[in-house]
Amino acid sequence: MQALLQALISKITGDAPLAAIFGTAATVYLTEAPPSAAMPLVVLRLGAGRVSHDFSGDRITIVPVQLQIIAADINIALTGAERVGDLLDQATLNLSTGSLLICTRTADIQAAMPGFNSLLYALYTANVHLECQVFNAA
Repeated sequence: MQALLQALISKITGDAPLAAIFGTAATVYLTEAPPSAAMPLVVLRLGAGRVSHDFSGDRITIVPVQLQIIAADINIALTGAERVGDLLDQATLNLSTGSLLICTRTADIQAAMPGFNSLLYALYTANVHLECQVFNAA
């Protein structure tokens, strides 16, 4: 799934409208962001509920994806999440392995109650849920 991660990260970090919302190019983490990470940021996780279907050697794998947009301002978190959702919903990309990727948003943007970082600054989180279908030809 490395090709899927690379395609999603490239799409997010290369998006000018998202950079305008964030005030800088988006930083994407694949695990929890370190406490010293600059806000806003994106945390990208692939879900565990992957399902594969085989057809005469071809394979389609459905991968749940969750993106958390974390910011010190609720409006930036929500606007950033909307942009990421719009950017990736119905997106079709060529992966580095030559497979085809189609993403579909599976839920509305979900805002979480504010949390606090190690310096006790309020952090706001908005979640984007996608389902990505990766096609691998035999």
